[in-house]
Amino acid sequence: MPTASHANRQHIVAAYDRELTQLRAQVIEMGEAVVEQTRMALCSLLDGDGAAAGTVLDREPQIDRLSQLADEEVFAVIARRQPTAADLRLVLAIAKVVGELERGGDKAERIARNVLRMLDAGPATVPDSVATGLKDLDAVACCMLERAVDGLTVPDLAKATGVFQDESRLRAAASSLNRTLVEAHGSLHGQQLAGLLTIAHALERIGNHAANIAEQVVYVITGEDVRYRNRELLLDALRHGELG
Repeated sequence: MPTASHANRQHIVAAYDRELTQLRAQVIEMGEAVVEQTRMALCSLLDGDGAAAGTVLDREPQIDRLSQLADEEVFAVIARRQPTAADLRLVLAIAKVVGELERGGDKAERIARNVLRMLDAGPATVPDSVATGLKDLDAVACCMLERAVDGLTVPDLAKATGVFQDESRLRAAASSLNRTLVEAHGSLHGQQLAGLLTIAHALERIGNHAANIAEQVVYVITGEDVRYRNRELLLDALRHGELG
């Protein structure tokens, strides 16, 4: 028959597990919000929809609030449970990931603000080639972010590896879009060209935030800090199972 102390330990472990599950759920909610904000901001540009851009700005404080709540919960878990080893790595990684997602939300806000500035400067249709380039870059960046968050919430080294592999696609999409913008500059007014360049950079940075999150996934699973590792060497080590 279980003793009272044993039952109490089981209760504490169950409560701790629920707290970690809640932290993961908050990360998922933040990640989904950032992806939705990014996609809505880009649609507002391609559709010339100032109201949609305004909605993105209105929703931005919600991401800030989620970030604040997650930070508070991280501090509370550390204070209550004093986690060690793998659990401590997870809690510390979540704190860093929350920061990356909050900055990703800022990039979506930046896109929306530039859309409104461009619309205020006068109506102008985004050339088809530029629209295609923006969609391509957005697809890569958002896919990376979704995969990175998934790799943390259900620890999966393969998803982190996939994010790192997509970095070359991200750079290629960003470079292609910048070349397209240079070629199309004659058909764009000044505010529009400046806004599109800023938007392209913001989308690329969202992909960079995803890669930073993937680094935390590797840290959680293997215990190794890979933030400053050469990416090619890191990918090779991951492919050959030489981490962890």
